[in-house]
Amino acid sequence: MRIFQVFLAALLLLKPIAADANPGSVEALAWMTGSWTGPGIAGAPAVEVYSAPAGGQMIGHFRQLRPDGSIMFYELISIAVREGKLRYRVKHFNPDLSGWEEKGDVQEFTLIKAEANRWEFSGLVIERHSAKRMTMTVTVEGQDKKLATLVFRYRRE
Repeated sequence: MRIFQVFLAALLLLKPIAADANPGSVEALAWMTGSWTGPGIAGAPAVEVYSAPAGGQMIGHFRQLRPDGSIMFYELISIAVREGKLRYRVKHFNPDLSGWEEKGDVQEFTLIKAEANRWEFSGLVIERHSAKRMTMTVTVEGQDKKLATLVFRYRRE
């Protein structure tokens, strides 16, 4: 009987881990729901906002200001499983809402590796440091065609 109680207790302790979403699922990123702020490009304020998972996806938006307080650009974000892989998809817009990508195109980051608090996509890494802190690191191609790494350190509002 004692062995059964120990086994049952172990199962109950493991249940929250097993009940947690698959790290490669949209639900695994539900902790991102809400508004996040921090220094963005050139130290100017950046804001990311994510809705809770619904319909198999999360939707978000991003706003980057310039140091003078004007809008630099916006992004619309979709996180969803497509073709069996978690994908973080972004469409960029100028302040006048004209798009950067062609009409049907988006910038897409495909999940490569997921750990408890780290999601590595192709060109994008999301790290959860606490309930109120996360870092997003993105690799971008500059106008000179050289790759640059941008690090966004966010706090939840």
